[in-house]
Amino acid sequence: MSEPTTTQLLQIAEATVREAMALALDPGISLDVRTKTNRNDLVTAVDRRIEEVVTARLAEATGYPVLGEEGHTVDSFAGRVWVLDPIDGTMNYVSTHRDYAVSLALCEDGAPVVGVVADVVGSHVYTAVRGEGARCDGEALAPVLDADDYTDAIIITDIKEILALPRLARALVDSRGHRRYGSAALECVEVAASRAGAFVHMWVSPWDIAAASLICEEAGARVTRLDGTPMDVRHKGSILVGAPRVHASLLKRLMTDAQ
Repeated sequence: MSEPTTTQLLQIAEATVREAMALALDPGISLDVRTKTNRNDLVTAVDRRIEEVVTARLAEATGYPVLGEEGHTVDSFAGRVWVLDPIDGTMNYVSTHRDYAVSLALCEDGAPVVGVVADVVGSHVYTAVRGEGARCDGEALAPVLDADDYTDAIIITDIKEILALPRLARALVDSRGHRRYGSAALECVEVAASRAGAFVHMWVSPWDIAAASLICEEAGARVTRLDGTPMDVRHKGSILVGAPRVHASLLKRLMTDAQ
């Protein structure tokens, strides 16, 4: 039997993510909040439940392995592999009850080819297929709006990055301001949807950005590491997402400008 097409796999992914959205909104179980690596790194019974449900659905529909934040591992990224974050922004899920996402990507030999990011409370679903553009709720996203440079852009970043990167702190002063939402996937799609010019983070995992990075690229944004090297979503590390001129100017400010 032939392998399903990326269009068919997008349909499977989107249907599965919509089921996960419904579970997040009405899980029917207690949260059972626990900590992982530190007091602000949370996991709930709902995270684990969504991962179990999504993994089962994907296994039944495709047979491909799943890498999930809450425990599902893979031996390698060879061939087709799903990458899942059942709730990206668990702190928000527990505390603010908004600004969290379900993120699902399909990678081929480590490169995302299908991506779905759901803004659960906002009821928006962002999708992309490699080479076919990005969409929100089925409507094509326009190419990202590009400012002349980062000084005319809103930059999304966190206090940890501001404290660790003095050049970033100075760039923010010169910019249109900064924002922070607490979900890397949603912060990336803010750039894809032209609601922000750039997103900067020092440490993301494959499940945080596999789907969102594809959506950003398909909308015309650049996605690299903080030093400008190519993004490889198989590995943890930094990320710099931006509209092309914003990305280039912010990268120069962070990496090469002496002042």
